[in-house]
Amino acid sequence: MKAWWQNLAVNERRLLSIGAALIGLTLLWLFVWKPLSAHHQLLQQDLEDAQAAHVEMQRQRAEIFALRGAASNAPTATNGSLHTSVIAALKQFQLDGTDTSSEEKNKNTVTLKLKAKPFDTLAQFLAAMETQYAANTTSMTLKPADKPGTVDAQITLER
Repeated sequence: MKAWWQNLAVNERRLLSIGAALIGLTLLWLFVWKPLSAHHQLLQQDLEDAQAAHVEMQRQRAEIFALRGAASNAPTATNGSLHTSVIAALKQFQLDGTDTSSEEKNKNTVTLKLKAKPFDTLAQFLAAMETQYAANTTSMTLKPADKPGTVDAQITLER
């Protein structure tokens, strides 16, 4: 190879050197710079998307806090025992009767056992317990009853 190079004229050596340098720079640009640049653009787009998502989440967070603040101003019946409120709500939604039992664990915890009750009415009852009496469902087990649209339920409500 060295002998071949030495046999070349000065102009040919210069031309080959310039060609090799151009090919080297082209390969460097094609296989290094261009992929890095494309990856950088993807990362920039991901960063912009993440920043937009962050701004949206901050907006929604503020909205949630505003709604919580409005909800905390709403009147809730938290005085008295939860069991009394549950009994009244069960009567209101016609979920009381022989297939319904309630057990007061303490002033702020009640366990209910309901058999063959309409699911839609049960969902309305739970919503009313949360909005009117500030009682949240902490545990719930639902099983389909024999009649379509009815469930057997074990529910724990806490304030």
